[in-house]
Amino acid sequence: MRKLIALAMLVMAFAAMPALASVQNVKVGGSIDSTWLYRENFDLGANIIGDETQNLFITQTMLTVDADLTDNVSTSVCLINERAWDQKDSDAANDNDDSDVDIHLAYVTLREMLYSPLTVVVGRQAFHYGNSFIVDSSGTNNSAPTDSGIDTIAGDLTKQTAQDAIRLIFDYEPLSLELLFSKIDSNTNALAADDSDDVDLYGINAGYELGDSFNTQVEAYFFAKVDKSPDGNPNDGDKSDTVYVPGLRASTKPIEGLNVQAEIAWQRGNRVATTAQTNGAANNEKREALGAQFIANYQVPVLEEYKPVAQYVYIYVSGDSNSGDRAASTEASRNVFTGWDPMYENVSGGTIYNTLYNLSGVHVHVISLQGNPIEDVTTKVTWTGLWLDKELRNSTQTPFALLQPDTTTASVAFNAGDEDLGYEIDWDTVYDYTEDVQLGASFGWYVPGDVFTTANNDVASQAIVHGNVTF
Repeated sequence: MRKLIALAMLVMAFAAMPALASVQNVKVGGSIDSTWLYRENFDLGANIIGDETQNLFITQTMLTVDADLTDNVSTSVCLINERAWDQKDSDAANDNDDSDVDIHLAYVTLREMLYSPLTVVVGRQAFHYGNSFIVDSSGTNNSAPTDSGIDTIAGDLTKQTAQDAIRLIFDYEPLSLELLFSKIDSNTNALAADDSDDVDLYGINAGYELGDSFNTQVEAYFFAKVDKSPDGNPNDGDKSDTVYVPGLRASTKPIEGLNVQAEIAWQRGNRVATTAQTNGAANNEKREALGAQFIANYQVPVLEEYKPVAQYVYIYVSGDSNSGDRAASTEASRNVFTGWDPMYENVSGGTIYNTLYNLSGVHVHVISLQGNPIEDVTTKVTWTGLWLDKELRNSTQTPFALLQPDTTTASVAFNAGDEDLGYEIDWDTVYDYTEDVQLGASFGWYVPGDVFTTANNDVASQAIVHGNVTF
């Protein structure tokens, strides 16, 4: 028996030799990020039991293996674990007690496939387009996937930011073209009479570098999110929930030190409302929403030894103008839903307001100043003001419920005739201890505006202190 086992191992070793020889390069790396998190009053006082606080430590660990098989074929695999300290027992009934190791990345890159300009990337991967105003693989960035160990305690801080996708990248410099297909949710995968309940994302993004002295770049794109899950009952008149997003983006440097970017996008399609109808009507609504983003970065030409950078960001996303008026199942949608769908944006992660609100129906103004007060230290101070795009008609109108880090919601009371959502002040500092070690701290205060009643206007605050080691 021992001889047979030895012979089998020898045969396996010889069989593995060609596979090992075909690997040109293997790189093993990863990161360990430990975070102390403190949060207070994220319900703005809506909870009658008193001030809500959160105080915990989180560790997020990633292990990555990259392999170049040939000059044109490479693979990447990344494993991840996210958990609060002392939560080390895997418990399917409680996501907080989750020590599972999940697949974060697992994809293959094929360069010069079929012909030289084409690169194909297949598998679970990270990607983004433009400034992540419409599509980023992280998904809407105030939530985490359910297999994360922190999804029910601090989901907005997750590092599980990847999607299963196929990307076809065509490089015709100065023109680049990318096609995207991503499976957001496959839902029913077993044999079934009707398994058409998937959520899919499609996209095409074209970018062109003009080659002028201003380093101008332009992009045009079209993304489509198709959610077939509402169509599971063919008798209720509901269609698929669809969001079609054409858009344009441009970036230029008109003067030295100044970069200006602008983006505008439209949303069309069909929305399936979540509020059930009492008269038997279908829940279909026609989408007509608008979103825009403007960014200006300026390297201030004073005190250059401190590398000061000033930034202004403006974001507008429309809100619903006539909620509750839906079409009957026997006719085309007569109601128009003008609320912006956040799609898979990732524009303000880590802030309090990003945790509390979905990006819809608001004007956002952001002013920040960044600099290096001492060597290896970067500090940034940010002020953010938020306003509803339409004032509340009456005090019973509820434009939203506050999202919470623990995936619940908080109901709050509103004042009629107001648009002021409030403002936030953030202080961020990062110290590059070495090339591989970063120490950082972030402090934020969100002050509710006149939209909220005095019963729901407590100041929300947070402190995040972390150390990140990459290897």
